[in-house]
Amino acid sequence: MIKLTVNELPVEVEPGSTVLEAVQKAGFNVPTLCYHPKLVPYGACRLCLVEVEGARTLQPSCTFPAAEGMKVQTDTEKTKAARHFVLSMLFSERNHFCMYCQDTDGDCDLQQAAYDEGMNHWPITPPYKPYYVDTSHPDFVLDNNRCIICRRCVRTCAELVGNHTLGIEERGSANVLVADGNVPLGESTCISCGNCVQVCPTGALFDRRSMYQGRETDLTHTKSVCLDCSVGCYRVVKTRDNRLVRVDGDMDATFADGLLCEKGRYNPVREDRVRVNQPLIRRDGELQPINWEDALNVVSTQLKAHDSAEIKAYISGRQSIENLSAFQSFFKENYKVGQAALLGHDESAAVSFELAREFGAFESDLNALLEADAAIILGADMINDYPVAGFMLKRKLSDAFNLVMVTKEANALANHFTNRLVSVGENYEQIINLLSCYKDGGVCDETEKIIESEGLAAHRAYRLLQSVQLWQDPVIILGDEFAKLENLEALKKLVRYAQQIGAKVIIMKGDTNSFAASLLGLELNPEVGKSPVAFYALGDGHACHHALEGMKNGGYKIVQTSYMDEFAELADLVLPGKIWAEEEGHYLTTDGRIELNRQALEADGQQRSVSEVLADLSAKSGFSLQTDWQAAMTSKVASIVLA
Repeated sequence: MIKLTVNELPVEVEPGSTVLEAVQKAGFNVPTLCYHPKLVPYGACRLCLVEVEGARTLQPSCTFPAAEGMKVQTDTEKTKAARHFVLSMLFSERNHFCMYCQDTDGDCDLQQAAYDEGMNHWPITPPYKPYYVDTSHPDFVLDNNRCIICRRCVRTCAELVGNHTLGIEERGSANVLVADGNVPLGESTCISCGNCVQVCPTGALFDRRSMYQGRETDLTHTKSVCLDCSVGCYRVVKTRDNRLVRVDGDMDATFADGLLCEKGRYNPVREDRVRVNQPLIRRDGELQPINWEDALNVVSTQLKAHDSAEIKAYISGRQSIENLSAFQSFFKENYKVGQAALLGHDESAAVSFELAREFGAFESDLNALLEADAAIILGADMINDYPVAGFMLKRKLSDAFNLVMVTKEANALANHFTNRLVSVGENYEQIINLLSCYKDGGVCDETEKIIESEGLAAHRAYRLLQSVQLWQDPVIILGDEFAKLENLEALKKLVRYAQQIGAKVIIMKGDTNSFAASLLGLELNPEVGKSPVAFYALGDGHACHHALEGMKNGGYKIVQTSYMDEFAELADLVLPGKIWAEEEGHYLTTDGRIELNRQALEADGQQRSVSEVLADLSAKSGFSLQTDWQAAMTSKVASIVLA
């Protein structure tokens, strides 16, 4: 440990720490603008200057390394004067009209720093020169009049997301933030993840939908977990007056640096489907209102009127573990229906469960992607289906990372790396056999034939293959295109190969909670066919085309949904359901983390959760629901240790 003093107070920090980290550990505050704890220190704004005994000049604490015996002062007359001057220059360079900015009154780091330094006016009159404002993006606005060129957004896009869309153009006072060498943001390579907006310390990048809807202190902040894929990113749901205002990443989270993708950040606030506000029953070909008691009686009557073996029940993978458990208990254990299954068309979670029967807990968590120097991706689209996990790979150095990828369709991830062997198709085993030949420094006799038949770029493929034996931390990522029950033997062979080369294995599970559904014993990837009565618990999930087509051939269709979607239009009875923000529940991520989605909004009196509906139906049928979902899940061998 390194021992030093900050404002005469002794403090110890780890070797490699900066002075700023020592100052913060000692309990003192130094204002910062370009600094962000998730980014590599940059030292651009010079606001965090401190006085170090023996140093000729003031030093930027965010980049200056802490040293043994160092004596640091943070609030001398010299440092205060320097900060005042830095802030004066920053305010003078652009048009910071705080009263018109949506980040005003404490939400702007620049403004707050000025208040902390006792500034209440512009010491230097700004030039009143208009700077470029880009409003082409559908989700956020770029206003260069408010930009302080701290490059937080540029560094986030490059260092954390790995997209490299943003940059700085022109020189000196003419510096402006641009996308892709100065094309409109809405036409650029921007992937709309919005992480740049969240880290902006001023109002230079601001959200379209939440602007002028209240300061941070006016909003209710609810820490939660994202439900838009099985990665399970952490987010903060921000509400006011029982309405959703904004969704941000939880920057306090250690997993994935608190990042979100477009789906996790913007899909919830883009939602424009019409809510189902009361139970509806089809009469004379039209859906008409009915009260809850009568609706539940209809469901109970329909279930009792038919042989349970003929009844089918389906539930969305976006439902919480509590709802999945209630569904499994009611339909599978109590009613013993012919089919109790998860809606969707993905067997990856079922595959992980089957492989665990032989290998036990063989999977790694997603943090393995951070340390990996090579990735073998088989049948997984890490760009579109699991973007934040894809960020962990995209941020790797282009010429230092090795990528082997086989997907049915071309994938943009390959464009980020020089050392790559990429195949478009389904010849997963052939590529694995090719890698196996080279794992001990050998050469496969059929290399040329395979490369030619697969249409691989020969020079890249040979360079990649020659590096296989040098890999230190390889990771194998499996997706739904390959992780199917019909490929189980090939997958077993792959796991054995991974154990031989010391590679970690990650199976990207399909829907949000499909991993939990498999452990609870629900059928995955069912064929939705004809039945006299079918129950569909959709919640706020989108219609699955595969299930929708099968539903058209069914008998009496009972649909619990939050929105008037295609399923509701085909239903004979519609039950209004709660959305993700209106109920609390647990979710099992693709790498075994059990996370809590906390309630952020209040539903009206008509919407109910799946477990609430099934509890009422159980009471009418004389059943009791199994509520100990933890015991039900841990009773089976999982492919990863649940946390």
